[in-house]
Amino acid sequence: MRVHRKQSKGKKKAYILIVTLGLLLIILITLATMMKWVMSNSTVTQRNNQFVSSEYAAEAATEEALGQMESDWLQGTFGTATNYSILVPTNTSDWPVQYVFSDINGNTNQISVVIGQQQTNWVQLPSPYTGLKAYIAPVTVTATATPTGQRFNVPATISQTFDLSSIPIFQSLISYNLAFEIDAGQPLTLNGPVFSNAGLWTGSTVVTFNSTVWAVSKTLVNGPNDPFISYTGTGSSTYNMKGEPVSGVNRQTMPVAGTNNNPSACESILQWPPAGYSLGSPGAYTPNGEVYLANYADLIISNSSSGVYSTLPSGTNFFVYYEDPSQPAISNANNFCSSITWVTNDFYIISNMTGHALWPWTTNHVPAAQWKDGSGNTNRVWYAGYSFLTNMTFGDWREAWNNGNGVGGKGKTVQAVQIDVGKFNCWLATNSANGGSNFNAICKKDKNHSIGGVYVYNSVLFSNNVLPAVRVVNGSQLYDSYGFSIATPMPLYVKGDFNVTDGSGNSDAGKNTTAHSRPASFLADSITILSANFDDTTPNKKDPGVSPTTTTIHAACLEGIVPSDPKLNGASDKSNYSGGVENFLRLLESWGTLYYNGSIVVMFPSQYATNRWRNTGNYYDAPTRNWAFDTNFTVRAKLPPFTPQMKATIRGSWTGN
Repeated sequence: MRVHRKQSKGKKKAYILIVTLGLLLIILITLATMMKWVMSNSTVTQRNNQFVSSEYAAEAATEEALGQMESDWLQGTFGTATNYSILVPTNTSDWPVQYVFSDINGNTNQISVVIGQQQTNWVQLPSPYTGLKAYIAPVTVTATATPTGQRFNVPATISQTFDLSSIPIFQSLISYNLAFEIDAGQPLTLNGPVFSNAGLWTGSTVVTFNSTVWAVSKTLVNGPNDPFISYTGTGSSTYNMKGEPVSGVNRQTMPVAGTNNNPSACESILQWPPAGYSLGSPGAYTPNGEVYLANYADLIISNSSSGVYSTLPSGTNFFVYYEDPSQPAISNANNFCSSITWVTNDFYIISNMTGHALWPWTTNHVPAAQWKDGSGNTNRVWYAGYSFLTNMTFGDWREAWNNGNGVGGKGKTVQAVQIDVGKFNCWLATNSANGGSNFNAICKKDKNHSIGGVYVYNSVLFSNNVLPAVRVVNGSQLYDSYGFSIATPMPLYVKGDFNVTDGSGNSDAGKNTTAHSRPASFLADSITILSANFDDTTPNKKDPGVSPTTTTIHAACLEGIVPSDPKLNGASDKSNYSGGVENFLRLLESWGTLYYNGSIVVMFPSQYATNRWRNTGNYYDAPTRNWAFDTNFTVRAKLPPFTPQMKATIRGSWTGN
């Protein structure tokens, strides 16, 4: 039987058509899906691109504020958070997209700036400030940028943190803001870190460095030829720490000096404060005002322009004020503002015009202007002063050199305000109406420490023949653990041992140890060390007739120098040399041994004591120098009063969302 299959062929064609249509449908669906994915992906990409652009804009807003804050912090003109929160980008006309900037609360045309309080802990700084510790004030800056007129107005928020760092300057054995030069003729071993904000020349074979030696400039020479003047040393110094010296390190910026550490600005911290930060004004007691040490002092001391030594002084020559911004002034005609209080005289000479007598400075009352004794004789106050202050006169042959002829055949006359530290300690401990214990108690209550920061301004007129100055004597022991510091814009002289015992019966005199010293510093135009045997009356150029005793000084020292001058008479004339680090502590006598434990800081050219260094053998003979860094200064509680603080900013975290 024959079977016909025509009908099955037709079905086969229909099946093929259905399969083809199905495939076409799948392709169309796939294409549609792909188109949708492409369109969706394009949208996501556009949104992502816009988000990234918004991040850049928000970051630009934070950088606007951060840049200004960093500059102001280094310049010493730092403002409030409000000053910086309005610093949003405004010159954006050339940007492809315009943005509205806002803070974390949605307020437009401003960003969020949070400036934290300075932390009480002392923290170790990261690179590039490794080895230094600082006080930190944290800052957080947050900005949101929202685009306008775009298909996708996607906002972005950026937050940046950084630290305002205040770095106590006395953290190195030697820190120079000027060219660092050393060419010691006697062996000198430097035990402690050394830093130069400029270049560095070490040109003496008898100098040894046992710690880090860093310099900002790449002008580093270890050899006989000084790159800063035409002066030849003896050869290369020894560096015992591997990899030293190091050049190209970050600059350390002094307050009020700006980013270039202008020496004149550095010196201004010793002067009377400028307008806006003037003594006793509200601005005086802001962080920017207190970089001027007169505003930071516990006591302010001055004298009249006629401050000449006299065995029988008359009148009222000295003026002493207690400074405390939180203490209302005692009602007294001598007070000139609410935070400056006149300190009652504690030393009197009384007279009946035929004889004179001392009024005991430990008395419990101030003598009346007129007083009668038992015989009816009228006595008057001949002199009113202070037990710890006198005017002293002596000679300085370096300042009077004049080719070795001096001024009138003798040293330049120094008229100094002299502070007797031993008597000052007694005054602080005296509990009487005219003693210092009442002011000391107020200081402890308001400032949490004893009176220890003293600012001195000598009003004697500076001339070619007269040098106004400050001298410290009888300073072997300081009052208590807070310590003692003196700041003055004039030259400062220290006679005899200073700060070598704490009253325990032990002494660090003649040692490079400071176990029994207290925090101390001198900040002045120049610092000259006199032995206890120095004779104020001798006209001799360098030898008072008695050899200097071994002398020990425990104090951080910030001062000026007379820098090397390449314009003078060339390598054969040593008068163009600064004297180097070895003569940072100026000397006048035929020395034996000088121990120094502290921190040496050179910030500016001297303004008063400006006569150049002369080679040893003229007005002095060089001592055996035993110098070391006082490691107490690596402990926050043991830093001296009046420790200036350098400025730095340390970038922290960056976050975006």
